[in-house]
Amino acid sequence: MTLTSIIFPTQLFTPLTLALLITVTPVVAQTQASCSALRGCEQKICQIETQLNLAKQTGDNSQMTGLQMALDNARTHCSDNKLKDDLTKQLAEANKDLVKYQADLQQAEQDGKKDKVVKYRKKLEETSSEIKRLKDQLSHLEQLPR
Repeated sequence: MTLTSIIFPTQLFTPLTLALLITVTPVVAQTQASCSALRGCEQKICQIETQLNLAKQTGDNSQMTGLQMALDNARTHCSDNKLKDDLTKQLAEANKDLVKYQADLQQAEQDGKKDKVVKYRKKLEETSSEIKRLKDQLSHLEQLPR
């Protein structure tokens, strides 16, 4: 058994797949950077198009089908107001989760359950990061002209 087969099992990564990943990655990174300059539905459509192009380059037909449906749906139904509403709902849900995890952490600390304390601290950290991400996205959307 070689080091390569341990790191990259042959069932997962053929040399051709690895070559495609190495070739496509810089293009995807460049395209994602150009999407970040956009806002709202334009950004969402750009991101889906980027993923669709990657799926086409790698020949992933099932992913191409799903992404094409997502792209058609976004082009037909996306509105900046709907995106704002969705983000607001996600933010409210994340805030509920944060309160729940804080209560769970406090209970775990009182019960002396160290494994649960670690678990809920991690959940709090992840949820706080998610809240920050959602607030940033909402802030960008609210800067759009009406």
